[in-house]
Amino acid sequence: MSKPELAHLMGMSPQNIFAYFKRDDMRLSFAQEVVDRLGFELRFSLGKEDPSPSCIVEIELPQGQDSADRLAFLRMALKYYEISRKDVAEKLGLNYTGVNRWFKVDDISISYIFKIAELYDLKVRTTIKPKSSIS
Repeated sequence: MSKPELAHLMGMSPQNIFAYFKRDDMRLSFAQEVVDRLGFELRFSLGKEDPSPSCIVEIELPQGQDSADRLAFLRMALKYYEISRKDVAEKLGLNYTGVNRWFKVDDISISYIFKIAELYDLKVRTTIKPKSSIS
């Protein structure tokens, strides 16, 4: 799919789409919307490199609630690995209010997911799969 075709699908100008590619980042909510419009589901999980599934924090949201708690995987990973939001803010060079805002608005730039993973030696797993058909 070309960038102009993606712009049309999203009801945006091609310039807006080009800006996302130039920045090489976007809000998680926008990424989920793009994937949704293409007929897929997008999931993230965070965990240690250990292949044991018990150390991966993955949250599967019920069908039809993709944006109900977009950051559930991050909230649960921080809790599971005993990482405070204050520590995340300090290590990222952000203020605590900004980090808390991610959870309040239930959205984050995807680049911060990867930065958090790198800071705490976590692995980001991204799953894109076709939506389950509702019969």
